[in-house]
Amino acid sequence: MKIKSKKKKWIVLKVILIVVLTALFVCACEINNYLPRSFADYYCTKIFPYVSLPFQCFSMFFQYSLTEGIVVCIFPLLAIGFICWLVILIKKLLSKGALRFFYKSLRNFLICVLILAVIFQAMHGINYRRTSAIAELKLDTEEDLTFEDYCACLRWAYAGMIEARSHLGEDYNGVAHMDNSFENNAVYACSLLDKFSEKYDIPLTRNYVRAKPVSLSHYWSYTYIVGMYDPFLGEANINTDYIDINEFPITICHELCHAKGYASETDCNILASLACCSSTRADFRYAGYFWIFWNIYYVTAEIAEETGQIMPEYVYTTEMEAVYRDERASRLYWNQIDEEVEALKEKFNIDITETSSNVNDAFLKSNGEESGVATYEVPDSVYVRFYLTHIAGAEDA
Repeated sequence: MKIKSKKKKWIVLKVILIVVLTALFVCACEINNYLPRSFADYYCTKIFPYVSLPFQCFSMFFQYSLTEGIVVCIFPLLAIGFICWLVILIKKLLSKGALRFFYKSLRNFLICVLILAVIFQAMHGINYRRTSAIAELKLDTEEDLTFEDYCACLRWAYAGMIEARSHLGEDYNGVAHMDNSFENNAVYACSLLDKFSEKYDIPLTRNYVRAKPVSLSHYWSYTYIVGMYDPFLGEANINTDYIDINEFPITICHELCHAKGYASETDCNILASLACCSSTRADFRYAGYFWIFWNIYYVTAEIAEETGQIMPEYVYTTEMEAVYRDERASRLYWNQIDEEVEALKEKFNIDITETSSNVNDAFLKSNGEESGVATYEVPDSVYVRFYLTHIAGAEDA
C-alpha cells in the first residue's frame, strides 16, 4: 500500500509540474500585454541595454546571418529529431516506459519553449509597451493641421529629396545606387541612429548592432519581407537581393531600431525615416525624404481636392524624372518576384506572400498591435508635426 501511495504521489507531482510549466509558458507569452507602461519604459531604458548586449556581442563576431543558418538547418534537424523521437516512443510502447518517456519529452519541451518565451519578452516583447516614438518626439498633440501645413511639409520633403538625388551617381540605366558596401552602410546606419537619438533625446540604446545580409535573399523576397529582427540573437537581418536605394536605408535603420529597443513597427519606421533625413550622406537623405514625400503627397492632394485649393505640382517637374527612374527599377524587380510567386502558387497551390503576411499579422496582434500589419503605416500627420515642431520651429526660433 505504501508503494502504491508513493507512486500515486509522484504521478500527481508530475502532473502538477506539467500544469505549472504550461501556465508559466502562457504567462510568459502574454505578460507584455499587461505590463504597465511605466515599468516598460524603465526596463527599456535602464535594463534592456544590458540584457541585449551579450546577445548582440555574440552575434557581432559573425559576418554571416546566424538567423539564416538556424532557419536553414532547423527544419531538417526537427524532422530528423521527430523521427528519432517517434522510433524511441514506439520501442518504449512495445517494451515498457513509454509513459515516462513521453512525460520527460513533454517536460523538456515545455522548459525549452518557456526559456525561449522569456528571452523573447526580454529582448523584444516588453518593448511593445514602451512610450511611443511619437510621444518621445512630442508629436502627440491634437492640434488641427491645415492644408498650408501639409504643403509646407511637402515642400520640405520634396526639396530634400531632389537635393539629395542630385548628389548621387547613376548606372547606365540612369538608376541611383548606394554609395558604399553593405558593411559600411550597416556601420553608418548604427552611428546615424545614435546621433539622431542623442539630438532628439530618443531613448535608443547606444549598443553597437551589426546588421547582417541574408544569402537566400532572393527567395526571402517571395514573402515581401526586406528586413527582420531576431529577438533570440539580437540580430538585424537585411534582404540584399535588390538593394533599392529608396528603401534600403530605411530598412536597415528600421531593423536596427528594433535591436536598439523599439518593437512597434510604426515607431521604427518613424525613427528610421527621420534619422535618414538628418544624415550627412546623400543616399540616406534621399531615402528618408522620398519616404516622407510619398507618405504625405496623396493626403495633401486629397485635402486640396476636398477644399478646392491648388495642389503644388511637384510630381510633374523635370527633377522628378530621376526619382521615377529609381522607382521603375524597383517595380521591375518586384514584378519579377510576383511572377515567380505566382508560378509557385500555380504549381503548389501556396501563396507565399499572403501566407507570410497572415503570419506576421497574427504575430503583431498577439503582441498587442491591434492593427496588425497596418502598424507599418505611419500617420501622415506625424511628419507634418515633426516639420512644424523641429524644422520650421527651429528656423523661426
